[in-house]
Amino acid sequence: MKYRDHADQYFDMGGSYVVDIEQIDEKRILISLGENDLERLSVKFEELSLDEIRSREVINELLMYASKTTGVSFKNKRIVIEALKYQHGCLLLLTVKEKFDRSKRYRIKNTEEPYIFKFDDAESFLCCIRELYKLSSGQTTTAVLYRKSYYLIVTSSLPLSNKFKHIISEFSSEKHRGNVYSASLCEHGKVLAYSSAVDIIGSHMTGSLK
Repeated sequence: MKYRDHADQYFDMGGSYVVDIEQIDEKRILISLGENDLERLSVKFEELSLDEIRSREVINELLMYASKTTGVSFKNKRIVIEALKYQHGCLLLLTVKEKFDRSKRYRIKNTEEPYIFKFDDAESFLCCIRELYKLSSGQTTTAVLYRKSYYLIVTSSLPLSNKFKHIISEFSSEKHRGNVYSASLCEHGKVLAYSSAVDIIGSHMTGSLK
């Protein structure tokens, strides 16, 4: 059962300031760092690498703080860290793995990230779904409603076709990429259709026009 424990607490590292932590479930923690947080930590998003000494120090401190705040233990466990940059800072998704990897206590995950397309209203969203359904492109798609905007999360092991991108560009107002962003949308928004959103919604629309 998923639960959420939100805490705004002071994190002491060369000065007290607020770090936002959300515990998504027993194994996942979301940390939000604003521009001021990154500045006071003396680190940039582009420098969040285990190869950088300062970055490694910051990550260790954040892990300690997240464990203390949520009660989730990272001892003798492997931690996967996924980072997403946004306009005013970044998000860090920490995932606890049960098996202990002695060669690496934690690693920053670098995988093929999903595309996230935003639609300002239902009309543009449904028109796009209808056209993509005709295309039968075969991507994994999830539809989410969040704060009166619609989102289509697209996962594909292959590059998106020019036709697919052309249809999306006609109706979508914003484009993003990232596992953390998509996970946050699914957690806080309302999932309308999972995994096969274009097929599910598109087939209903086509049926209603018959």
